[in-house]
Amino acid sequence: MRDARTQKPLAYASVFFANSTYGTTTDSTGHFVLDGIPDAQYELVASYVGYQLYKKQLEVSAAATLTILLQPSPTQLDEVVVRPRKNRPSDYQKFLVQFLGNSALSRQCRIENPEDVVVVYDEGHRELTAVAPRNLRVLNQALGYRITYYNFDFKVFYRDNRCEFVGAPRFEELNSVDARQQQRWSESRRQAYAGSLPHFLRSVRENSLAENGFLVQRMVRELSSTEARQRLAQPNDSLAAVLEPEPGLLARVYSQPLQAAQVCRSEGNPARTRLLFANSLQVTYQREQPDDMYVAYVTETRSNNLKDALANRWLGGQTKTALGKALYEPVLEQSQLRLLGPDAIILPNGYLTNPLSVKVDGYWSFERIGEALPLDYTPAPLK
Repeated sequence: MRDARTQKPLAYASVFFANSTYGTTTDSTGHFVLDGIPDAQYELVASYVGYQLYKKQLEVSAAATLTILLQPSPTQLDEVVVRPRKNRPSDYQKFLVQFLGNSALSRQCRIENPEDVVVVYDEGHRELTAVAPRNLRVLNQALGYRITYYNFDFKVFYRDNRCEFVGAPRFEELNSVDARQQQRWSESRRQAYAGSLPHFLRSVRENSLAENGFLVQRMVRELSSTEARQRLAQPNDSLAAVLEPEPGLLARVYSQPLQAAQVCRSEGNPARTRLLFANSLQVTYQREQPDDMYVAYVTETRSNNLKDALANRWLGGQTKTALGKALYEPVLEQSQLRLLGPDAIILPNGYLTNPLSVKVDGYWSFERIGEALPLDYTPAPLK
């Protein structure tokens, strides 16, 4: 690794594959070796104080030599970051909830360098922004990882119920001489993986949805209107449920389960399995109970929906009855999946070549950093 202008070797720089535990540092001559990496597509990242972050997509399939040239940063990152005031406690708390989450595993995470995070909440636009000019370090004591995010940029748009997150994370496994602690981490990782988006995508790729406990159903969304509500209130044996996932939006969930072949296309090459489906999917994981905090959130949402229905006289009695019944139905691990782009190709480990090609809601959006696992994690057989 060298300075792009002077060709001077850069010693003790950090080099890693993003979202993985594969990483190392350069030696005193700027050289590094990454070996034992399974064949797959990765994003190589190099970081050095005072230089711009280096990123490059690589297809790892054989031994290769790569020269990394880093461009000096226009702003020296080792200088003191001057800010007009400290983060407001209320703004910082909003950020923690949105970034770390509220699950049982998330509550065992903490940010190790909060002084390096700048958080601003725009009340008028209802937008939250958090950046870390150096990096952001998260200690996950539930799963046994330290995660360092480089080029961290996090935004929440409350009006659109949308979140944007940019960062190059490096996972490092924590060490413990306590065998029981190592066993707890192993079991928590298995628990976090079960029912997760990578678990689902891997099941799609391997055509084993039912075997792995997933129920997949077609979901059609439409704008809420009096006509739409009246139409949905009519008896329909093909429907499993009528939902209101967002204000002003209705969704029809169909009873017939979908098979893996109905939501993806292999294009004659299993290595190029691509998500492909119309509208949206509702995915239910049936082999574990959801987190208690999620149960409380869904129960409160159902109660508020019923109150709104009772306040609107134009709603049909059948719709009100259905909402009333839903209030007492068991809360399940149900997630919604939408395609945003054509490049949703599933890798063998269950990750996507382009994570931004899909949008998730429901339980998967509830699970945040507390359930984050590196892409090289290999789960033990799930019971």
